[in-house]
Amino acid sequence: MKRRAHIRWLAIAAAAAAAAGLIAFLFTPRPLEVDEGVVTRGPIAETVQDQGVARARQSYVVSAPVAGRLERVPVEVGDPVVAGKTVVARLRPTASAFLDPRALAQAQAAIAAAGSAYASAQAQRDRLQAEAVRAEGERQRLAALAGKGFAARQALDNARAAADASRQAVRAAEADVRARQAELRAARSALTGPEAAGSGLVEVTSPASGPVTRLLQQSERTVAAGTPLVEIGDTKGLEAQIEFLSQDAVKIRPGQRAEIYDWGGPRPIPAQVRRVEPQGFTKISALGVEEQRVLVMLQFTGPPSSWGRLEPGYRVWGRVFLRETASAVTAPLGALVRSGGGWAVYRIEQGRARLRPVRIGAMTDDRAEVLSGVSPGDRLVVFPSDRVHDGVKVKIRSRPAPAA
Repeated sequence: MKRRAHIRWLAIAAAAAAAAGLIAFLFTPRPLEVDEGVVTRGPIAETVQDQGVARARQSYVVSAPVAGRLERVPVEVGDPVVAGKTVVARLRPTASAFLDPRALAQAQAAIAAAGSAYASAQAQRDRLQAEAVRAEGERQRLAALAGKGFAARQALDNARAAADASRQAVRAAEADVRARQAELRAARSALTGPEAAGSGLVEVTSPASGPVTRLLQQSERTVAAGTPLVEIGDTKGLEAQIEFLSQDAVKIRPGQRAEIYDWGGPRPIPAQVRRVEPQGFTKISALGVEEQRVLVMLQFTGPPSSWGRLEPGYRVWGRVFLRETASAVTAPLGALVRSGGGWAVYRIEQGRARLRPVRIGAMTDDRAEVLSGVSPGDRLVVFPSDRVHDGVKVKIRSRPAPAA
């Protein structure tokens, strides 16, 4: 009896121990599976980037040199032109306007008045010519008599003066006749209608070599002097016009290294900051938010062959390098978390995640420069979930082997 009681108590104790172990196993927290990142040492750069468009640094707007009738522009956007040779526009004289009945009657009356004045001037000229002939004959007779001593010297001088005055009066009358004739032609020109347009032609050639980037006037029309007609760009001086946020633009200085990326080519285009415009502007984002933007010009520094078929107006991305470090301690960007108003990381120590505050410098798309808090070789939790906290047990999530 005692032996059976002893065995029963042993079985009960074993069952209780097994139940306690099972309960402990079920309620003991299991390690969280996390992704791992390693702190390394290498180059890193602090950059700012944004979108913009490519544009020709030097562009020339061809304007109409005179007022006239513009023929249809013979070039199209993208056509190459040669300085001083390629004709980009042709201008003809503007046709006269039609005359209404009142203007026609006034023009005809002006022609009649001008014709009468012309006839009067001719008659006056003929009269003065006759008087000049008479005065010249009188001078010659007095000169012959004075040579024989039958005429006074004073009478001969008076005859000479009268002959000279008559000749000058004839010259003045001839000038008046020409003036009246010009007035008659001017009066007749008022009757000229649009059917009598002249055939004069002014050809405008390109001031520079390059492609046509814009047609400011294309169809036939009447234009005033100075009207913009065609824009020509010099693609040898291609650059990017990037719209940076004002808080990023204040960090950019002319001469800083830059690059153009995501433009469609196989590799980024090297560039340099040429100019930061001093005036910002307001732009509404796709989400309806007002943003203050600043235009920054990035001049391409590589050979023209490096940007292939990139043309003015194409969309590009620009990146400016504010600071570059050849050997910096870097951590995966996904390992950073906010803690106490600063940055921190979860460092894996003896199977547990330990929260460690860090001081951050430059940031890129995937790495961050760590100035203090971790060392090269440290293992960090990348993209920690809300279940990760200081001291929690973790284990590295296994990754499937790449397919052969």
